[in-house]
Amino acid sequence: MKTTKIITDDHQARVTAEIEQDLLDQFKRKAARKIAQKTRIPGFRPGKAPYNMVLNHVGEAAVLEDAIDLLLNGIYPKVLEQESIDPYGPGNLEKITSQEPPVFEFLIPLAPETELNDVEMLKKHYEPVVVTDTDVDEFIKNLRQNYAEIVPFEGAAEEGHLVYMTITAHDVNAPEGTDSMLFNATPQQTLIPAESEEKESEWPFKGFARSLIGKKEGEQFLFNHTYAEDEKRGGFSDKTVRFDVNIQSVKFLELPPIDEDFLEKVGGFQTEDELRQQVLRKLEFDRKSAYDETYYLDLIDTLRESAVFKYPPQMVKDEEESVLHRIEHDLSDRGLDLDVYLKLRKTDKETFMENEVRSTAKDRMERSMVMDAIVKKYELQVKPDELQAEVAGVINSLLMSGEYEKAQKELGKKRFAEAISSEAANNVLENKIRKQLLLLASPESIPAEEQAAEEEPVIEEPANEEPVIEATEASDDEEKAED
Repeated sequence: MKTTKIITDDHQARVTAEIEQDLLDQFKRKAARKIAQKTRIPGFRPGKAPYNMVLNHVGEAAVLEDAIDLLLNGIYPKVLEQESIDPYGPGNLEKITSQEPPVFEFLIPLAPETELNDVEMLKKHYEPVVVTDTDVDEFIKNLRQNYAEIVPFEGAAEEGHLVYMTITAHDVNAPEGTDSMLFNATPQQTLIPAESEEKESEWPFKGFARSLIGKKEGEQFLFNHTYAEDEKRGGFSDKTVRFDVNIQSVKFLELPPIDEDFLEKVGGFQTEDELRQQVLRKLEFDRKSAYDETYYLDLIDTLRESAVFKYPPQMVKDEEESVLHRIEHDLSDRGLDLDVYLKLRKTDKETFMENEVRSTAKDRMERSMVMDAIVKKYELQVKPDELQAEVAGVINSLLMSGEYEKAQKELGKKRFAEAISSEAANNVLENKIRKQLLLLASPESIPAEEQAAEEEPVIEEPANEEPVIEATEASDDEEKAED
C-alpha cells in the first residue's frame, strides 16, 4: 500500500492510499459471499451461488460497494500506522480517486496539540480572602432573617425593609408598530440591602432595591435603565428599559433572638459560640473555594493567551454540542425546554449558538487543553491510594446530598461505579494541576514542608506493583450486558 499525507490548515490529515488491485478483487469475492448468504438467488442455497451469478443478480456496483466497506475496515488502521497519525476521532472517506488501481482519499481529524509558552514566567500572589467577625455576624443576621416574622410597616421603606410591588417593563426604543412590552405587571418582592451588600446579579439591575428607599405603600413611579450590550438578564441586552413600579406594601423583618430555640432550628447547636465556629468554617471553605476558582482560572487563561493551539473543527463541534446539551439539561431541571427559553430571550437558536454557545465551548476547550498540557509537561499522575481516598469522598458527598441512590438507579451499577471512578480521578488530577500552578505562580505561599514534598524526585515503582489507575469507558458489549 502506497500512502501520501498532507496536513491541512485546520489540523486534519488528507491521506491518499493506493491499494493493490489484487487485494480489492479478494474483497469483492468476500463481499459476494456475504451477499449470497443473505440474498435469495434462484437455484442456489444461501451462500453457495458462484461469484459471477452474484454479480449478475445484484450488479457489480453493489458488490463493489460492500467490498470497499470491508476493505476500508481492514486498511484504515494500517493507514494510520503507516503515516504515524494520532487521530482525534474517526476519519472520512472523501472520495475514490480511482478503481483500477483502487485509490482512496481520507480526511482524518488529528489529535489536539498545545504548545505552552512562558510557563516559568507565570506569577500571581495567592492570597485568599480572610473571614472576619463582621462576616460571621452578617451571615448569622441572614440566618435570622430566614426565620424572621414579616410585620406590616406604614412608613417609607428603609434599609432592611421588604417591599412588595408589581413591575411592568417596556423597550423604550422598540421599532414603531411592534409591541414594546417586555413583561407586564409582574409581582416582585425585594429586601432592601445595605449599600455594601448590593450584588451585581441583583434583578432587574444592581441598585434597583435601594432605589425603593423612601417609597411608600400605594406609590407609583417609573424610570429608565440602559443595559450593556453583553447583558444576560431577561432579554435586556443593549436596551433602554422603562420600568413602571407600583408599590403594594412595605414590611419589615422582626428578627428572632439567638436563643435556645433558634440554635436548635438552625442546626442543633448548644451555644452561640458553636454556631459562630461552624459559620466561620463554612465561610472560610466557601470563600477559599470561590477564590481558588477565580485564581486558578486566571492562571490558566494567562497561559492560554500565549499558548499555541492546534485542533480540528470536529473537536469544536463536539464541544459546542456538549455545552448545548448541558444548557438543555439545566433548563429541563427548571421545567423549560430550549425552544421556550429562546422565545423568552426573544432570540433564535443560531444567534444563541453564535453569541453564547460557541464562545463558551471555545473557552472550555482551550482551558482543558492547557490543563492537559500541564499534566503532560510535569508528568502528573493519579496514584491508586489517591484515587481510593477520593472515591470515598465522592461517594460520601453523594450520600450527604441524597443523590446516591438516584444516580445509581439512573446509570446502573457498573456505569455508576465507572462514573464515580472517573469523577474521583478528575478531582485528584485537577488538584495536582492546581498545586503545580501554585508552585509556579506563588511558591512563597506554599508551606516549606509541602514545597519540599513537591520537589522530591519521583521513585519508579517495581513492575509488579499496582499500576496507576486510569478511567476507561465500557465497551458496547459491556454496556449491553449491564442494561
